[in-house]
Amino acid sequence: MIRVQQERFSLEEEVNRLVLDNPKIGGVVTFLGLVRDFTVSADVTTLLLEHYPGMTESELALIEQDARTLFSVQEILVVHRVGRLSVGEPIVLVVAAASHRAEAFQACRYVIDHLKHKATFWKKELLLSGEERWVHSCPGCEAAMANWNATQHSPASAIPHASECRHHPAPAATPATANWQGLRLGILTLSDSRTQANDQSGAALQQLAEEWHGRVEVRTLIADNQHEIAETLRAWSDQLQLDLILTTGGTGPGPRDVTPEATRAVCNRELPGFAEQIRAAGLQQTRNALFTRGITALRGTTLIVNLPGSTRGASHSLRAIADLVPHALRMARGGGHHPPATHG
Repeated sequence: MIRVQQERFSLEEEVNRLVLDNPKIGGVVTFLGLVRDFTVSADVTTLLLEHYPGMTESELALIEQDARTLFSVQEILVVHRVGRLSVGEPIVLVVAAASHRAEAFQACRYVIDHLKHKATFWKKELLLSGEERWVHSCPGCEAAMANWNATQHSPASAIPHASECRHHPAPAATPATANWQGLRLGILTLSDSRTQANDQSGAALQQLAEEWHGRVEVRTLIADNQHEIAETLRAWSDQLQLDLILTTGGTGPGPRDVTPEATRAVCNRELPGFAEQIRAAGLQQTRNALFTRGITALRGTTLIVNLPGSTRGASHSLRAIADLVPHALRMARGGGHHPPATHG
């Protein structure tokens, strides 16, 4: 059983529900993870967690299925929270119930070790100073996975010491030197679950565009509907005559991820190099970037760029190609590889 949620959970209630009316359960092992401060100065106040809706749940379900195959368990439960969490709050719960304690211990550890390494979650720490920093998987988590890979059914060594499992800040993405002065653009978020009020990826893209002196003429959110996406792209290109349209969301392999298809249907020329660069930038953050199917293409002289749906993924991907956007637009309008010379 897999759940990804913002709400708090009760360990006692979750365990009671799991073992209810199952007389074959003889042992229950739980792992409860809490938000903690990894810094010496204890200045982390909050952790922000994002996930890839649909994909993250699928990854967790595969981990659960593997654990059930490897170990003789009656029940497995994984609850992982996302959103804004304070230090000390529960963040993840893994429960394994089996007829014998040995299988329950092994299954519980298998799930948490693989979850920490494989499941797509992005974490950002907020400090007392107001600073924000991304964190990524720890060396101890990677070592735990390596142990499972080496032994197939059981880890080869003890649980990594806390000093080995310290989260280090992820390398900061170097912003591309971009100048979008004079560019008129639209930002289109595709989601069946978000609203305009909690559209964090769209807001992050708008902030970047404005930092680069671009002018956001329109920003909206619509459902993952191919026809509606295509009609919006046509209207923004032909009627509003925008220079640039950024889409965020709907680029994965899920059945409702249709942004690339909608974009391709209304465009006449693709720029595959942009999409390749976006995927390459994503791979610096997670191997799951390989699932991204987004394209970059032109409808007339309007450039349309498909970006991932997560806030971090969208921002990181846009930074990777931002400096090339004005040049691509200039070439689409008949310009050469260099801007025309100016004469005083």
